[in-house]
Amino acid sequence: MLAWFRKLLGNWIARVFFGALVVVFVFWGISNVVTLVSSSTTIAHVAGKAVDISVVQAEFQNELTQAEQKGPVDPAARQQIAQSALATVLRQRVLAAAEIELEIVAPDAEVRAQIDQIPQFQTNGAFDQAKFDQVLLQNNLSPDRFIADLQANIANQQLVQALTDGAAPPGPLEGQIFDFVAQARVAETVDVPTAGQPAPAAPGAGLLQRYWKNHPATYTAPEYRTIKLVVLSPAVLAPGEAVSDAQLQAAYQRVAETEKVPATRSVEVVTSDDQAKAATLAKDWKSGASWAQIQAEATKLGASAVELDHAQANQFPSQPLADAVFAAQPDVVTGPVAGAFGYFVIDVTDAVAAGAPSFASQQAQLKQQLQLQEAQAEVNQNVDGVQDALAGQTPLDQLPATLGLAAVEGTLDASGDTMDGSKAPIPGGDALRDAVVKAVFAAHIGDPPELASGPANSYFAFTIEKITPPMVKPFADVQAQVAADWQADQLSREAQAKAAELLHAVETGKSLDDAASAAGLSVAVTPPITRGAQPPAGVPAGLVQELFGMKPGQATMEASADGFLVAVLSKVEQPPQSAAPQLLASIQDALTKGLQSDVVESFLNGLQGREHITIDQKLVAQIAQ
Repeated sequence: MLAWFRKLLGNWIARVFFGALVVVFVFWGISNVVTLVSSSTTIAHVAGKAVDISVVQAEFQNELTQAEQKGPVDPAARQQIAQSALATVLRQRVLAAAEIELEIVAPDAEVRAQIDQIPQFQTNGAFDQAKFDQVLLQNNLSPDRFIADLQANIANQQLVQALTDGAAPPGPLEGQIFDFVAQARVAETVDVPTAGQPAPAAPGAGLLQRYWKNHPATYTAPEYRTIKLVVLSPAVLAPGEAVSDAQLQAAYQRVAETEKVPATRSVEVVTSDDQAKAATLAKDWKSGASWAQIQAEATKLGASAVELDHAQANQFPSQPLADAVFAAQPDVVTGPVAGAFGYFVIDVTDAVAAGAPSFASQQAQLKQQLQLQEAQAEVNQNVDGVQDALAGQTPLDQLPATLGLAAVEGTLDASGDTMDGSKAPIPGGDALRDAVVKAVFAAHIGDPPELASGPANSYFAFTIEKITPPMVKPFADVQAQVAADWQADQLSREAQAKAAELLHAVETGKSLDDAASAAGLSVAVTPPITRGAQPPAGVPAGLVQELFGMKPGQATMEASADGFLVAVLSKVEQPPQSAAPQLLASIQDALTKGLQSDVVESFLNGLQGREHITIDQKLVAQIAQ
């Protein structure tokens, strides 16, 4: 064969053919090499500048971490988070480009001032460089990155403020919304209670059986699944973790260095608008009168006596009073002191200086935190052992006791309830129980146990031992319930019929008072009802909706919590804006914020359109994987 090839190569046509073939293979190989070398990590272009995928990945990780704190994140949600991270980064870039174009900068003095004001960077109220470095290190941030982000935020605030300062909603729009929200309606109502109807004659067994057959959903037991379950959870292990006094003291020292509480005072205060009366009270108090005696004397003299417990300076009703209280010596009666509301005499009964919170106030919380940390470490140490044991097909009830597992066995439905209607006693809290139930009802009988991740850094594995399909409960088992349901249904029908008669009487010309009196019922009047407020007691939410679609004098009927309600709209109240200044202010504030948000959104959309942003969606999809 080789000799034949050599002979063939002696032909010049064959030589040309093989040469061309070599060239094709060479360039095919080079093409692949070039493709691999030039594989881009540019996920988008903004204003002609490349955006590297790593920037979007960092933002994606931040948003993903926040989402995972609320529960498991499925693939679809990861895709949405990836798109959100990309949008955040692109907006940051277009804003930065606009700020460069408009020559908007963050002054160094402003950056310095904002850093100095961050409590986490302070010691005794002053900036601490060591704390600054420590906090950034704990959050995986370099000083340059932190300062750059802060500069960008300050520049963004300048630009956004310039855009939104003049944004204000038109007055007529405010008025229309105020009229809509503030309008109130008053109705006359008659309640026809189910319980007030005459009891029907006792039904026969045949009638009850027909009722049972006609309402199968009411008497059908849900699907139940019997499972064996093991849980590995910090929340379950934490209460049993030992915490030493040395650990508590060390944790407290960290808190004491970073957290500060304001100074407080507990004080007894007597206030009088007459200086002479205040002086009399002060003299008696300083002479040894008790607080109870001073309170009684103050009442006789027309003065007021109050106590404030561990109040901060800004919690006192006037600044002069706060100044006097915080300047006074504890357990020494002081005054009279002139203030905004007259003259006051004070006795400071307890004084707590500003500084770190007390150890006693933090001890329980610190112990729980340390126990949870120890439990988390134990979970991290044991999770591989649990996975290995399950991979070795070890039955759940034979897993080693040293792995820190909590084991339960029982029967539950898709709502997480047991057969008696109580919540299934799955250790680890409600969120973990919900995750377990969801997984159990998505699995199949015979599936091998696999370790699954749950909320709050927990894990669980289970096997389905038995599935009990939904079935209608035998009549004999639910006969008493069927009889009670049938009777309640008959009483409801009777109440509904009476309410309908009452409504018909009103609609054909009778007043509600006359129709109700003829039926032996009484009329009530609702307080003024507005659209956004909680319905008054006894008024169904459905009735509120109907009232705002009715004209005065019109009647309607609604089911209520205890029967049926017949209502007639009697009055429509339209208060002036001056009657509800707080409501008007809240409407103006909401409209202003909404308008400002729209202005900023439109500006950003315009910037993004102008910059002709291009996106590599394949790289976006890779981020979410």
